[in-house]
Amino acid sequence: MALSATLERLASPWERLAQRNPLVGFVDTLLRGCGQVMFQNNPLTGLLFLVGIFVNSALLGLAGLIGLLASTLTALLLRADRSMVRAGLFGFNGILVGIGLAFFLRWDALLVVYIVLAAILSAVVMMALVNLMGSRDMPALTAPFVLTAWLFLFAVFLFSYVHPSVLIQPGLPNPRAAVLTDLRPLPTNLTGAGLTALNLTEAFFRGIGEVFFQDNLATGIIFFIAILVNSHGFNAVLSAIAVGGIFYVLTWESALYALICALISTVVMASISVLLSPLGMPALTAPFVLSAWLFILPKDGFHILHPVALAEVTNPEQIRRTFLEREHPSAGTGDKVQSAS
Repeated sequence: MALSATLERLASPWERLAQRNPLVGFVDTLLRGCGQVMFQNNPLTGLLFLVGIFVNSALLGLAGLIGLLASTLTALLLRADRSMVRAGLFGFNGILVGIGLAFFLRWDALLVVYIVLAAILSAVVMMALVNLMGSRDMPALTAPFVLTAWLFLFAVFLFSYVHPSVLIQPGLPNPRAAVLTDLRPLPTNLTGAGLTALNLTEAFFRGIGEVFFQDNLATGIIFFIAILVNSHGFNAVLSAIAVGGIFYVLTWESALYALICALISTVVMASISVLLSPLGMPALTAPFVLSAWLFILPKDGFHILHPVALAEVTNPEQIRRTFLEREHPSAGTGDKVQSAS
């Protein structure tokens, strides 16, 4: 709690400046867009994410910034809901589109134009999904990124001036062919092989980095620190973060529900990888989106869980604290009723 209070005090001057100065406010919006990739509506978290990307690759960082700017400006020019724009809800798909296209396509001047067009589309798709799913209070998650990236990646095979890398190459269906689910070979600098503590630790941090296509240990560690700046709960770094504490109140029941979601997502990952393997296309974050949707949609039917309205989404700690205060108003603060669930 002391660390959280300190961070809030440090952030207050920046937030006041962002409210008064349009340029600072725009920078704040961009940084929040970076953070929202992992549900972190925090400019400092977003800044650390951005630093982590540039630590691994300056080109991917530049591509991400281009996508972030294009998608955010598109939302502003089309006068999207200002609170959504300020929270970075259009920027996070744009930065993923920029990095994703730069990762799977060869870098040249035309790729910049391609990224800008894709980022613009991601903002349009985001609003389309918000309108489509808003009546059910369902989040779009990274579906705009997935749909946009797939459209632009498939299209390159009929274009002469935008070239795919060796990471995406269609092939003839072969039931005996190996299905590649990793973006790259396993790192070679691990000590030994198998499930050792060192291997698991490195895999953990690299896994966090892969959300932004950054297979880099240092980048993964920076991302982990960035998440801790905004949210101190362990589930914030799990693949089931959405189910475990963002769109459901964090309780032991929702944590178990999130664990099941994470396990199911590995099956979904395998299924989508097999489906796309003959086409040479990556699964991207589609397994996460599909799994999360499947586990969020039943929210009104499972009464042991406590769903969180989209308008009330913050971070797992704040969501739980608000829930406990609402359930036990006489207790004062959430810290006094931690045993309630």
